[in-house]
Amino acid sequence: MINLKEKKMFLKLKLVFHIFICLIGFISVVLHIIYSPAPLVSTTKFTIHSNLLVAITFLLSSFAILLKKSQNSLLDYIKNCSVIYMIVAILTYHFLLSSGGEYSGPRIITNFTLHYLIPILVFINWAVFEVKKKYSYKFIFYWIIYPVFYCVVSCLRGLIDGFYPYFFFNPHAEIPEGVGSYINVALFITSFTFVFIILGLLLVTLNRVFLFIKNKNNPSSAYHL
Repeated sequence: MINLKEKKMFLKLKLVFHIFICLIGFISVVLHIIYSPAPLVSTTKFTIHSNLLVAITFLLSSFAILLKKSQNSLLDYIKNCSVIYMIVAILTYHFLLSSGGEYSGPRIITNFTLHYLIPILVFINWAVFEVKKKYSYKFIFYWIIYPVFYCVVSCLRGLIDGFYPYFFFNPHAEIPEGVGSYINVALFITSFTFVFIILGLLLVTLNRVFLFIKNKNNPSSAYHL
């Protein structure tokens, strides 16, 4: 059983960790855009959007801890979104995008923090500091609303002005500038949607496993959503 002193120390560590993630997130996003040769293009990237979401999420969480308020459903929602989006960010960059361009100056550092460091920190936070809950599997589809919306908007914009934030949205050019056809774009989007669903499934399942282990000898403390 965690005593009051240990609980206060745990919350202090959680607060420091959250502030650390928040600061790295905001600083990395701002510097990555400012030092970009095409700042407006950088603002269209899912990596920027998801890291900005992380920074805002952990800012709100830090305030909640400081004010000793319980985590509301919106904060809980965006924290889970952050975990999934960051895993997708690190996997997509590492396996699909890392060989597509070179960075210089501060962007060498921000590229690392946005694509590797922050995703790892967000996962560590979930594993160590977040309360595990028994989510319904329907939450998976709530968590992927924004990624699906992002794909749709990116493709529609490309139809209008010819700009695509990532090569796998571009049906008109061949690899590495595009994927050559609308069928290939659809396959990429379907694959990404499948990845998001699998990660959501894992998140729900792992929450349940952690919760089961924690409450094995105290079933009444289980938290259902």
